[in-house]
Amino acid sequence: MTTTHGADAAAHGSGTAAGGVRSAPERWREREDEDSLFRQLRLTVRQGLDVDAGTPAGTWEALTGVGAWEFALPIGMDGLDLGHAVVAMVCEEGGNAVQPVPLTDTLFALDVLSGLGPLLPERLHGLLDRVRDGAHPVAVPGRFPDPRGVVAPGISWKPDGDGVVLTGSGGPFASGVAAGSLLVLASGPDGPCVALVDLPADGVAVRALRDHGGGAVSGVTLDGARVPADAVLLRGLAAETALARAGLRAAVHQSALLAGLTAAALTAVVTRIRARRQFGQALVKHQGPRLRVAGLLARLDAVRWAVGDAAKDLDEGRLHPGEAAGLVALVAETALDVTRDAVHLHGASGLVRDALVAGCYRRVAWEALRCGRPTQLWDIAAHA
Repeated sequence: MTTTHGADAAAHGSGTAAGGVRSAPERWREREDEDSLFRQLRLTVRQGLDVDAGTPAGTWEALTGVGAWEFALPIGMDGLDLGHAVVAMVCEEGGNAVQPVPLTDTLFALDVLSGLGPLLPERLHGLLDRVRDGAHPVAVPGRFPDPRGVVAPGISWKPDGDGVVLTGSGGPFASGVAAGSLLVLASGPDGPCVALVDLPADGVAVRALRDHGGGAVSGVTLDGARVPADAVLLRGLAAETALARAGLRAAVHQSALLAGLTAAALTAVVTRIRARRQFGQALVKHQGPRLRVAGLLARLDAVRWAVGDAAKDLDEGRLHPGEAAGLVALVAETALDVTRDAVHLHGASGLVRDALVAGCYRRVAWEALRCGRPTQLWDIAAHA
C-alpha cells in the first residue's frame, strides 16, 4: 500500500491535464496482489476511457466497447461473469473519467435482471441485448437499496389488477446519456416493488436538475404511472430477497465509483500545484501544500484498498451487510472530505463551475448519498 511518503513522491511525478484529454495520466500505484490478467484488463478499460471519455456519449461507447455490460452477466445469459472485483474496477475507472453516465445504475439493473434467471420475461431478453450493445442505458431514480435491501422512501406503489401504479419522485441520477428505461424501486403495503418503466411513458416526467458543474443530472416524477404486469419484475418477499443481494453489491460498486471520482479530483490538484508558481518556485516545492496533498493521497489509497478487499470478499461470499454499510459510509465521507479539500488546494480557480475539481466535488455531493446517508449506514454497520 502506498504510504504518505509514497504519496508525497507521487506529487513529484508525471502530471495530468486538469481538464480534457489526459496526455500522461497520473495514476496511483496499483495493488501488488493484482494478477497480470487483472492488471491487463484494468489497462484495457483505462486506455479505452482515456481515448474516448471526453464526453458522456464517448464514455458510454468506451464502456460498451470494452464489454463492461457483459462483465457482470452470468455465462448463462451470454455474459462473461468475471466477478465483482472486475466490476468494481470498471466503476473506479468510470468514476475517474468524471462523465455523468448511469454506470452503477445500469450495472444494478443488470444484477436484478440476471437474478431473475428462468423467470425473466421474454420481452426482457431483447432488452439485455440492447443494453450489451450500449443502445439502452438504464437509470435508477433516487437511491439504491441499502446493503440490507431496504428501499428508501420517495416512490410508492399500489396494486392495479396484475400491474401496479407508481406515485412519487426520485432523483438525482446521472443523465449524460439518455436512459432508455427506468428501474423504479418503490415501497408499498406488501413490501418493496421493482418495476421497469420504458421511456417515454404516461405519468412519468423526467426533469433536468441544475448540475452546478457536476454534469448532467435528472430527477423523475411519477403521477399515477401505471406499469403493466410484464414490466413488474419483483414485489413482496421476492423483491426483498433480490434487493438484499443487489443492495450489497451496489454498495461495493458505488464505493468504487466514489473512489474514482476522488482520484480524478486529486489528479487535478497534483497537476495544479506542479504548474502554479509562488515565491519564485512551483507550489509543489512548498512543504505545506505538498504534505497536505500527500495526506489526501494516502486517504485515497486506503479507501481504494478497502473497496478492492470488499469486492473480493463479495466474490467469495464473505461480505455481510454491516461490512458493506461501513465500507460505503467510509468511502462516502472520505470522498466528501478529500474533494472539498481538493477544491481549496486548487485555489480560486477550483471554485469555477467548469473546473474539473469543482465538478468532482459537486458530483460526489449527491453520489455519496445514493446508498443512504453515512450516519444511517454507520448505524447499520454497528447493529447488523
